[in-house]
Amino acid sequence: MSQLTIGADIAFRHLDRNERDQFLALTNWKRYARMVRVNGDLRRQVFYRSLRENNKYDSPKEEFNSFVSEFYQNNNFKCNNLAAYEFFVDITGERAFESQVCDNHFSTFISVATGYKEISFYKNRVLKISYLMASNGESAMSRFGHSMFYVRACKKNIDNCPLKYQTEFILGVAADVDDLAPGLLKGIFGGYDTKLNLMTLTQVKQKYNYDEFRDLDQYDLNLTKRDIHRFISHSLRLYEQKDMGSYKFFSANCATESYKLLRATIDKNKLRSRPLTPKGLLKDLVDDSIADEEATRRFVEKSKVVGGHLKYLGYESFDEYYSTAVEIRFNRALILSKDNMLSTKVAYVFLEKMALNKAQQELTNFALNSDNDDLQEDFEKLAMRYKDWLRSNSKRIRMGLSPVKSNVTTQMNQFYQQHFHHEIIMISNMAININKARKDFR
Repeated sequence: MSQLTIGADIAFRHLDRNERDQFLALTNWKRYARMVRVNGDLRRQVFYRSLRENNKYDSPKEEFNSFVSEFYQNNNFKCNNLAAYEFFVDITGERAFESQVCDNHFSTFISVATGYKEISFYKNRVLKISYLMASNGESAMSRFGHSMFYVRACKKNIDNCPLKYQTEFILGVAADVDDLAPGLLKGIFGGYDTKLNLMTLTQVKQKYNYDEFRDLDQYDLNLTKRDIHRFISHSLRLYEQKDMGSYKFFSANCATESYKLLRATIDKNKLRSRPLTPKGLLKDLVDDSIADEEATRRFVEKSKVVGGHLKYLGYESFDEYYSTAVEIRFNRALILSKDNMLSTKVAYVFLEKMALNKAQQELTNFALNSDNDDLQEDFEKLAMRYKDWLRSNSKRIRMGLSPVKSNVTTQMNQFYQQHFHHEIIMISNMAININKARKDFR
């Protein structure tokens, strides 16, 4: 397949600019305009490149023609690709196989701290979609914020779904980073695949509010039921196919891909400026009256909570807390717990879990950046096996299959025990102390 193909199909060219842009967003093609020399004259010509790795079409016109055939001849096209079906309804004014009944139930498993959690709902019973934006972070990869979508849906195929049957989750586009230590340059130059994540709201609040001290702002989207159904169906199709191209920090990031999800599925006359940042996307949503200017809900970062816990236990900063010996931290909390057991337990367990996460991250960095070349090489081999195992399980979970076990985690623990015994003892003691506090501080 050639990387660049001149788009010249008659039927495809009959689309107006907005219809063409929506189709390109729907099928993940990128358009280039270049000056080329033809018979000695410079002329502007349009080229297209597919951003998908497994695209079987050489050009968008070829894919368009294939979709036309599917629309009129395949009675499963509506159920297999609802967003594309509705696109052709818009441009043809016809509804082929309209009576076809689709199975709208969706279910998958996502990884959470306690194992795996099922997310199950009906795509035709999505009650709300909101734009969820994380504020700027300190790292280079998060300095522009982060774009996500909050989704509330019904777990039953019923009208007027009561609260007890509702479920909520976060849908977000991100780099498929399964490295133990992510690299900024890989993110800039397309070294990671783009993936669609499903997460719980609790996970997102933990990551941004507590771990990174970043605010989350939720803006409800003013979408029709048809728009919502198209959006969620298209997003989940990409989630299952996992072929969204390469993630690039400046040109194919969370904001650009979130924009494409919306551009592919809502009014073709809206969202045409192609924003590059989360704040830019929010501005366009507001300007097109898709979102209100004021946030519907805010989840505020929890640095004040952390500061309060530190002050209660007698520390000026988290760095001071972390640099204090593990047993000294526990013994100080134990003494304080005699006066106020509940407050002490809450403060100590919260901070100790933060310290445990930091210690585990440092352990990985020690192994990856060891001065011993042989040790570093051995760990990188283990890390590669670990990455392959994670990827394999990720695919299985998306397919509704149970994850498989591997001895690679045992081997990594043995590696840590052999080469970083002191750090492992410290991490083990921290975990033991957390359990002690939960049991004894009451």
